[in-house]
Amino acid sequence: MTIDWLTPAYINRLDTLELSIKSVRAGHRLGGRFTVSRRGSSIEFADYAPYYAGDDIRAIDWSLYARLEKLFVKTYKEEIALSVEILVDATPSMGLPTAEKFIRARHLAVSLGYIGISDGHYVRFSWIKPGPIASSPWFHQRAELSRMAGAADAAVLGGPVALAEWVRRAAISLRMHGGQAIVVTDGMVRPAEFFQALHLLAIRNLEVKVIQVISPQELHPAQLSRAGMVVDAETGDTHQLAYSTAELEQAVTGHNELLARFCKRHGIAFAQHRLDESLASFVTNVLPHRGFLE
Repeated sequence: MTIDWLTPAYINRLDTLELSIKSVRAGHRLGGRFTVSRRGSSIEFADYAPYYAGDDIRAIDWSLYARLEKLFVKTYKEEIALSVEILVDATPSMGLPTAEKFIRARHLAVSLGYIGISDGHYVRFSWIKPGPIASSPWFHQRAELSRMAGAADAAVLGGPVALAEWVRRAAISLRMHGGQAIVVTDGMVRPAEFFQALHLLAIRNLEVKVIQVISPQELHPAQLSRAGMVVDAETGDTHQLAYSTAELEQAVTGHNELLARFCKRHGIAFAQHRLDESLASFVTNVLPHRGFLE
């Protein structure tokens, strides 16, 4: 991966975006500003909102009531510190069927990281693989874009690892608490392991988001393998395949839908990025509609 892909035109498009936040999670929050609408008094006036029982009556705009005979309260912008953990899958399946998958995952990490530091937030990369927890330093300023891209460029794939156990160790080692955690993975993991890993992040007061990076061939596995012996890149286990094309397609679709449904049910933003899709289009068009950016 080189920084050549970060063209001025693409960076200009990233500059129009900011991280989306659903709710402010209490806990450790490093630097940065994040604009959140609040009812009542705060830093900067934002807009009006209808009055509801329980709202602070001091926020009611009585001059507006005199004109419209309806109650409205003033909302304000509040600056809130935010730390952003970008966790990138670096297990063997991320290098298959081609190296492009891991390259794209790193491009995504840098794109999201740049959006974060552009807003004054603190951003850190961590790589999901065996051994001591591999993570970058915190990035905080736009001037650190080259250093951030370099950190992603230096990342290499590792061996298989139990996702939930890695998250447990990383959360303790990196003292994760509060802010956001964006997981970039191909989702090639047993569903129960995936669910547990996301739960371990959520209980750390992290707002969790997931991007699944996947190749067209993996969505249509009959293009990769037919009946015969295959080796699981994550576990090393061998499996005898005797499935029809339709059964293979159904199994893959069912697995991916299960991951997406779990995220939806638990309020976790989820988006699937295909490698035959433009990175710029995905980041600037898809992610804002999926609750990642605005």
